[in-house]
Amino acid sequence: MDVTTRWIMLLVIMLAAGLSGCSMTDDYKATLEVSVMGEGTTTPAKGTSHFVPDTLVELQASPAAGWVFSHWQGEVADPKSPHTSIVVGEQAAATAVFVPRGTILEAPGGLIYSRTDGSQVTARPGGTKDIEYIMVHAMSDAAANPADPYRIDRIRTIFHDYAVESHYVIDRLGRIYQFVEDGLVARHAGRGAWGEDPRLTDNMNRYAVGIELLGIGTDAEMIPVIGADSNSAINPSDRGYTEEQYNALRQLIGLLQERYSIPRENIIGHRDYAPTRKWDPGVLFDWSRL
Repeated sequence: MDVTTRWIMLLVIMLAAGLSGCSMTDDYKATLEVSVMGEGTTTPAKGTSHFVPDTLVELQASPAAGWVFSHWQGEVADPKSPHTSIVVGEQAAATAVFVPRGTILEAPGGLIYSRTDGSQVTARPGGTKDIEYIMVHAMSDAAANPADPYRIDRIRTIFHDYAVESHYVIDRLGRIYQFVEDGLVARHAGRGAWGEDPRLTDNMNRYAVGIELLGIGTDAEMIPVIGADSNSAINPSDRGYTEEQYNALRQLIGLLQERYSIPRENIIGHRDYAPTRKWDPGVLFDWSRL
């Protein structure tokens, strides 16, 4: 077959493909529309992308300076994770939602007003005038899920299981979630004493707003609490606290101080109040960052 004949055959094949409607892009009929609310970027970038139908696409959301990722809208695998995935059938859409740092988000499942035992979260006897202290705590799901200890959708279950609750929870990305209204008495302090003030003995819940940081302490702090086996399964990078958490905590504490005229000396840790029972927020917490 000479060169001229080969070119003629190739031209015939290309014309036939065109007449039949075939093209290299026909396989990429599925579309993914990615959009952004607030300030941040995504991968894939916002706009329309094309894929082979039923492709599993990885999504990544990155907040701009001064913003935090809140959640995804759309049928993604994990709406609360900045790194998630979505199956693109014929058409799919996902929106990355970013909020200004310090924004207070409602807890997954809503605010807590009643407990699984049927009891109610009651109002402070003196209303918000009772709020004199801020107590900083740490919590995680390390006892049950040491390899994945920070899922925000597990926090309500942990509260119910341990018969506690706190007003706020700050996750590893610096997102602030409110679980209990400030004017209600949350069960976060327990037994303890502070400053030789008899009002506070075993009664700090009435006078303090509780803030939980999703964090894990040292081996020495955790083994007595969750056991050696669970402790050994913890990823070292999950111990301590993140820069985003310190930033969020400073903003939340500043808001509460201004709102309720709380002096700096009335910001304490759980261990300060109950040193024989509690370790948190622990030696890995840097108080100077506040």
